[in-house]
Formats: sequence, structure tokens, C-alpha cells
Amino acid sequence: MIKLLVDEPGAEEARRAYSDADGVRTTAIAHVEATAALTRMRKGRRLTPTQFDRALDDLESIWRGIFSHTVNGALLAMASETARTHALRAYDAVHLSGALSFATGEELDFACWDKELREAAKRHEFALIPEHLQTAQ
Repeated sequence: MIKLLVDEPGAEEARRAYSDADGVRTTAIAHVEATAALTRMRKGRRLTPTQFDRALDDLESIWRGIFSHTVNGALLAMASETARTHALRAYDAVHLSGALSFATGEELDFACWDKELREAAKRHEFALIPEHLQTAQ
């Protein structure tokens, strides 16, 4: 989600995928992750106070149009299994488990720029956005 809010490699492709999507789904922790990433960017002076405030406002605006999966006991249990199966970091396992829950009965694209999470999503036959990562990322 951070690629929708700040300019960094992959941002244009993320914005294009977002605008072309027929609904966006994620887990509720995505809001926390985006807020934390923006705050760390501000702390590291990669964002000015004005850019930071604008990005937070944009996050709230975007979030209103996203369907988020509640993180509950069942999803966490699934995420624990997903973490073991794919050796993923905790939040990545939660995101993949959320996507698997959403995907029941429908085809979904999986937008991700993390190599390990992409590989796990690919094993579950998600179509990946972007189709290929640029080597510089």
C-alpha cells in the first residue's frame, strides 16, 4: 500500500493496478503497516512534514475504499500454518492468509514487491502484480 502513497520504485505500476482493480482487498494490518512505514520515512527524513501529512490523508482516503479482512483467531491460526509452510515473516503470512481467504471462489491478483511473499503467493497460483520485479528493486 505504501507504493500508492509515496514515490518509490514500483509506485506507478501500483497506482495503475489500484485504479484498474475491481475492488481492493487486504488484511486490516495493512493500515498499521502503512502508517508505520510513513512514520519511519518521516523519522528518517525521507518525507517532509508536509509530505507526511499529505500521505497520511491519502492513506485515510484510500482506506475508505478498501475491503479489509479482520485479523481474528482463525486468520492467525491460518497465518501460523502459512508461516511454517513458506517460512514467511509474521505480517507477510497474515497477508497471504488473508488473500487466500478472500480468494475462495474467485480469481484474485496479488500485488506485492517482496520476493519471498511473491514466491509464496505464486505457489498458491495467484496472478502477481507486477508480473516481474525489476532487478534494481
